[in-house]
Amino acid sequence: MSAGSSNFFGRIYPTYDHRMLVDAFGIQPSDRVLDIGGGHNPFFRADHIVDYDLTDGAHRNGQSIPPELKDRYIRGDIHHLPFEDKSIDFIYCSHVMEHVLDPEAACRELMRVGKRGFIESPRKWTEFFAGHPSHQWLIDVVQGELIFERRQFIESPFLNTLLHAVWRSKRLEANALRSFLNISCVQFCWNDRFDFRVVTGGGNNFDYTNTEHAALSHYHFARNIFLLNAPLEHGYFHAKKALSLMPDDDRFQILISGYALSANDNESWEKTQAAIRRHNILSSGDRTLLAFGFKKPALAKIRSFLENG
Repeated sequence: MSAGSSNFFGRIYPTYDHRMLVDAFGIQPSDRVLDIGGGHNPFFRADHIVDYDLTDGAHRNGQSIPPELKDRYIRGDIHHLPFEDKSIDFIYCSHVMEHVLDPEAACRELMRVGKRGFIESPRKWTEFFAGHPSHQWLIDVVQGELIFERRQFIESPFLNTLLHAVWRSKRLEANALRSFLNISCVQFCWNDRFDFRVVTGGGNNFDYTNTEHAALSHYHFARNIFLLNAPLEHGYFHAKKALSLMPDDDRFQILISGYALSANDNESWEKTQAAIRRHNILSSGDRTLLAFGFKKPALAKIRSFLENG
């Protein structure tokens, strides 16, 4: 796919290939480039990388900042960027705006600091079928205006099924993340300034700063991955994150036990046995079979509990 590719929906910006993006955006060697929220995969052309989370990685599935790049990072917040007005020639902001606390403040900071830029985020419809535990906003573009709607659910309405399908099919992955990336994601270029609107919704707003909301969001995400038999490496971090936020919730401990048993993580398995026993999930026969290496009966019992939890 070339830097100028398009489909029936419009132009596609190849954010999976940063070198192609330099041509697509017309970035010049003398341009000062800022990447906001670069995380574990910063824009290679960035002169500055701002990220407010350099350690935990809750917003990026636990992935770490590359140690060889840490000196290029500035710990900062998109709501208060440490740059002068219009001092940045190009701002790259990929998969950040769906996480922010205040989209209005974030948008105004982008326009204050940058001369032009690019925003990519999951499109509104994608959040219903895929989603992520820490996304707070459903984003789309309507007649050139960037629209932010507050997320109104904790668990994905369609149980994160699109993620499972994408992980299981190379063809679907290529469609979702390459050939039709402009459909699964908002790809929004701006010059000097842009129009936006924030819709906060009713009284059921999801709030990731609320410990219970955050814990349940990570739990449901990890539980859906586990129950759908999706690749477990995509969910184990989120199961552990849920438990770290609410360590006394038996549901979270039992979910960890399912992951631990599947992954042969004996340490985590042993730590969650008290919750397994409190709910009488495994019989003595199940434990006998486990001792001989037969996991399926125990996993089936854990799955049955989680289906109703």
